Amino acid sequence: MTPGKVISVDAIDPLVDPQVLDDPYPYYTQLRTRDPVHLVRGTQTYLVTRPELIRQVIADTETFSSATSSFLHVDADGTVRLRSTTPGDIPEADVPSVLAVADPPDHSRQRRVLSRVFSPAAVARRERDIREIVARLLEPHLRPGPLDWMAVMAEPLPSIVLARILGLDDDAAPFLKEFGYAAVEQIGGFVDAERGEEIQARMSDLGPVADAYTQALTGNGPGPDTVLGACADAVRTGQLNDLEVISILLMLVSAGSESTASLLGTGALLMAKDQSLQQALRAQPELLSAFVEEACRLDPPFRGHYRRVTRPTELAGVALPQDARLVLMWPAANRDESVFDRPDQVQIDRRGIRQHLGFGWGPHLCIGAPLARLEARLAFEHLLAATTFFHLDDRQAPPTYLKSLMIRRLVSLPLVLQIRPEH
Repeated sequence: MTPGKVISVDAIDPLVDPQVLDDPYPYYTQLRTRDPVHLVRGTQTYLVTRPELIRQVIADTETFSSATSSFLHVDADGTVRLRSTTPGDIPEADVPSVLAVADPPDHSRQRRVLSRVFSPAAVARRERDIREIVARLLEPHLRPGPLDWMAVMAEPLPSIVLARILGLDDDAAPFLKEFGYAAVEQIGGFVDAERGEEIQARMSDLGPVADAYTQALTGNGPGPDTVLGACADAVRTGQLNDLEVISILLMLVSAGSESTASLLGTGALLMAKDQSLQQALRAQPELLSAFVEEACRLDPPFRGHYRRVTRPTELAGVALPQDARLVLMWPAANRDESVFDRPDQVQIDRRGIRQHLGFGWGPHLCIGAPLARLEARLAFEHLLAATTFFHLDDRQAPPTYLKSLMIRRLVSLPLVLQIRPEH
């Protein structure tokens, strides 16, 4: 796809075209300017692409509920439909709504329990530990020549940090990564029935997470500065029940490493393709926090989040029936020309640099955003400090993205490093 190309929306929706999956932004621009509440044919699902409309939806939780477990799915013949991720014998209404798929007041109550673990102050206290993990992962690979950034840093770092913040040992990290990747594969839109059953079976066992939670309930497990300890305390004091905790743990393990892995890949790719940007950040590492915001704005980890319409209404003049679904398209909104100057470019000195929707917005702003920001800043800081420059490895296949309607994550990112002589 090339910018300016007009795409017919009368055919199977371009959203699922492989070229659009790889580079969705020309299509997002078309939707944002011509069809900002776009019906995906045959699905009763609408893509919302303008930031002011997304904020309007988020602000009205009575009309637009976060409680939904249905996602767009592409059949073998290319037909797009809604498909629930709950097992067939469990009604969607019986699944506990937690965090990202919960509405007030439950959402606020649940979030309060976790805030002491994910608050900016609590996350900042983990900086020394995360620096140590970054160094442990990267140092053995710091030699002139090729390096796959995703394999060396972007994938293992978030799962190790997630293990620690849950209250687990580092050796639980591989389980957490594989569990999380299976979970997001399930909602990505391209899982056939057989693979879907495999994922459902896998997700029925939280393994070391469930074991550690059981220990925490007895007072002999992870402490109160961890997710498991905070949840166990909340159950003992009546703030949460066991079913909510299990659902919260499933959600955190499912998404806890995904968003940071995506952000780490996006940021490294942007630097590898722009040597002047890379050198500016190397010379002034204090600019890295702003760069992380721009990376998240330009290419957010999640392509969108869902809302369920609870009563007939309209949005931007489009009639929405009860039980329709909306997909809030963060990446499309983040490149709105009426909000962001030169929206397709990294602008480290951008005014209001955190006003993007890359981590969501409002009450549902990603609870793990402070942690993702810290991990990304520290990983990029170490990479820049150890190198004089790095670039894409043109001897390898170009970087490719996971085939998903929900996730924007690089499968691999082959780089070539030039190491500082003194390192």
